[in-house]
Amino acid sequence: MSFNVQFSATAQSDPAVEILESMSTAEKIGQLFLVTFNGNAIRAEDPIYSLVSEHYISGVLISPEQDNLVSSPQTIDSLQNLILDLQKLNLDPGSVEEELPEGTRDRREGYLPLFIGFTYSGGQHGTTSILEGLSPMASNMAIGATWDEEIAQAAGEILGRELATIGINLLLGPALDVLENPQMTDSTDLGIQTFGGDPYWVSVMGKAIISGIRAGSEGQIAVMASHFPGLGGSDRPIEEEVATVRKSLEELRQFDLAPFFAVTQEDEPGSGGLVQGLLTSHIRYQGFQGNIRATTRPISFDPQAFNLVMSLEPLSTWRMNGGVTLSDSLGSRAIRLFRDPTGQTFSAQLVARDTFLAGNDLLLLENFRDSSDPDELTTIVGTLNFFKNKYTEDSIFAQRVDQAVLRIIRLKLSILGDTFTTRGDFQSAIDSTNVGGEQELANRVAQTGATLISPEQDEIESRTGGIPRIGERIVFLTDVRYVRQCSTCPHETIMDVNALETAVLRLFGPGAAGQVGGWNLNSYSFADIANYLGERTSEAMLVPLAAEEEVDQAIRNADWLVFSMMDSRAAIYGAEALQSFLDKRPDLARDKRVVVFSFDVPYGLDATEISKIDLFYALYDSSQAFVDMAAKLLFQEQAALGASPVGIPGLGYELIEVTAPDPNQIIQLRLVSFTEEGEATLEPEGFMIGDDVTIQTGVIVDANGNRVPDRTPVEFRVASSVEGETPLLFETSTDRGVATTTVPIEKPGLLTVTVQSGNARISEAIQLDAQEDIAAQAVVISPTLIPTSTSAPTETPLVSTATPAVIDEQIGAIEGSFSSRLGALVLGLIAIAFVSFLGYISAQRIQIGESALRFTLIPAITGLLTYNYLALGLPGSLGITTVLGGLGVFAVVAVGSSLGLLLAHLWNRTANS
Repeated sequence: MSFNVQFSATAQSDPAVEILESMSTAEKIGQLFLVTFNGNAIRAEDPIYSLVSEHYISGVLISPEQDNLVSSPQTIDSLQNLILDLQKLNLDPGSVEEELPEGTRDRREGYLPLFIGFTYSGGQHGTTSILEGLSPMASNMAIGATWDEEIAQAAGEILGRELATIGINLLLGPALDVLENPQMTDSTDLGIQTFGGDPYWVSVMGKAIISGIRAGSEGQIAVMASHFPGLGGSDRPIEEEVATVRKSLEELRQFDLAPFFAVTQEDEPGSGGLVQGLLTSHIRYQGFQGNIRATTRPISFDPQAFNLVMSLEPLSTWRMNGGVTLSDSLGSRAIRLFRDPTGQTFSAQLVARDTFLAGNDLLLLENFRDSSDPDELTTIVGTLNFFKNKYTEDSIFAQRVDQAVLRIIRLKLSILGDTFTTRGDFQSAIDSTNVGGEQELANRVAQTGATLISPEQDEIESRTGGIPRIGERIVFLTDVRYVRQCSTCPHETIMDVNALETAVLRLFGPGAAGQVGGWNLNSYSFADIANYLGERTSEAMLVPLAAEEEVDQAIRNADWLVFSMMDSRAAIYGAEALQSFLDKRPDLARDKRVVVFSFDVPYGLDATEISKIDLFYALYDSSQAFVDMAAKLLFQEQAALGASPVGIPGLGYELIEVTAPDPNQIIQLRLVSFTEEGEATLEPEGFMIGDDVTIQTGVIVDANGNRVPDRTPVEFRVASSVEGETPLLFETSTDRGVATTTVPIEKPGLLTVTVQSGNARISEAIQLDAQEDIAAQAVVISPTLIPTSTSAPTETPLVSTATPAVIDEQIGAIEGSFSSRLGALVLGLIAIAFVSFLGYISAQRIQIGESALRFTLIPAITGLLTYNYLALGLPGSLGITTVLGGLGVFAVVAVGSSLGLLLAHLWNRTANS
């Protein structure tokens, strides 16, 4: 569903303008504010009651920190009833309380439904705000590790459908931040809330999940992508202190802003882009306009910096077409300390004014209490009155308010239809029967995204000796974390201490495959390990710690130590227990198989720690599907198919290298032509002199077998058979992994087109034999490589964009790929030695010892000649080695030596006749 704002529209032709013109000043001002409130029910004496019924606020943000949720199993039903009561109260205050406070208005002419906001963090279980009741999702990073946009789309569809069913219509998220520099030692980055560290892939996944949310909700949820313009380079927690990022505007364009460009780019003129809103972060930039000593204010209330960013395309067009901006929380500790480093004073009204004038349409008031006010309600009402007075006195301010409110009206129209729902429709729209029933997506993400961090796949057997056997003892060590749905709700574990043990028994125990028994399994928490290692805490433990003697005996007797770690950077007792264990007691791990599953970020261990681990997997999420996947990986029932979407400093895993073109691929080439409608076909007609021939690559893949990011440089080379002709060089870049260029056919002769991209230097060759007055066809020549483990391109989409491309010489690259292999030489020499030895033995047996040298040397000579035939890549040789591999080398050289032995026998017979 598209949306756009044309401020020149008239009331006669535009329902949004009609609504705007029917609104009072107080109603307009109220639409600028999104608030939080305490409790899971609405009463007349609650602050939220008067804010909705008397002050016409735009909406509310549902938050577990405000006790808006209750514990399972009533979580969803309670939330639905709360949302219904809020919308009823906004429509008609008398629907919630029979006796209305004095001054409460009846339903107004300018009635607008409430935004019911919800934060999508993309952390554990996909979202941390609703712990139970929704279908199990996956963290953003787990989805990113699949490198599959269809999975992201499916996740968005489920999330959108279920949240819309509950009554949520405003989603704060997902985060489109690019995790540029993962921090191993502190938790300042967003961790698994991000899709990854490559701008292109964050864009792809962000677009897919947002598209899914809008499709799943049938356009009934407005998405506010965060944290604009990007927190990937933040050096501290954004809630605690305003971060400073040292980047120029151009650097932001290339990196942090790229995903936001992707979701605001118009698919068609006037469509308004995929996302309806952007959540503006409190972050400032040093060197923003080139001066490395100049630092902006937080961009959320710096008009100059904000407008400079919004002037960039496609943001400028998106904004003109109705894009809405929402500020991050204006009552956060970060803003308070920025305004007053002592934290003593906080002028709420001025903070709201500055944020609004900077360019934010909606203002999020959370923990928003002025230092001079007794409570938050007083501050919010005072801020609303301050805005109303300024609207009356300042015509420029009033114009800015009208523009913002018109954007908000249009957004509400776009998600709720041309006419707003009635009271009865709210009740019928809320139905919990379709919430929480989707189980398969999390399984799919776990199976596709699970990643083997260390060692390589072919080293697993040598590291572990296979899977756990039924008589071997396994100790499971789990980082147990606790969360609560509300302040009075019981604590719940993110992952229980027995989670992996239970999964192993269920999948491989006596009741299943029978590969393991329950008597030899033990489970302990990371807190137990920390206590065992002598680390003490004053924290009150929710579960008593295991006795040190018990833990010691279990570890010493264990054959396998299986660690389930969370984010080790968290300030929680036992979070670093794995690192402490490897550092302080390496003797206890020396004769055991040590397996680590990271259910959070994959970069929490350094190189030394990883070297002490036999197997290290990343799952990126701790819901049940991922725990089950860990059990299957432990018993090698399934392989890890994913790849880390972020850099891993401890391994030297750099995304810029991983996403570069794989040098072990053969880049495909083909001719394409386009219909009048711009559609491509792989069967172009013959070409003539004077034609332009369009040539397209297949999908160019990276080291993980995924398509390379868009705008990856590609170089074409067009060589002519005419003596003295200089090769033509063209440069282009990829679009969805494919590059296209156009080659002019200007004169008779044979043209040969090849291509390279980065270190991927081997491609098919297209030969174009142009002749006078004869229509010619292209000939594709395919080189052959010895197979490697690198995935080959599969899908080859056709794209219609074509810009010129450059490639270096490839002559000799294919031949050298075989002759340089030491293994081939060793196999050849073994074959020669074997046949020569047989020749010597046969000479002795027929008692011609004086000719034994002849029977030995001739097979050796013919064997070496045969090996050289293979090594030099002479006709037919590459086919033999490609099909038969090392066996082909041994067999062909053995046959060559045997022919020499036959020649020796003939020579001997001739000499004796």
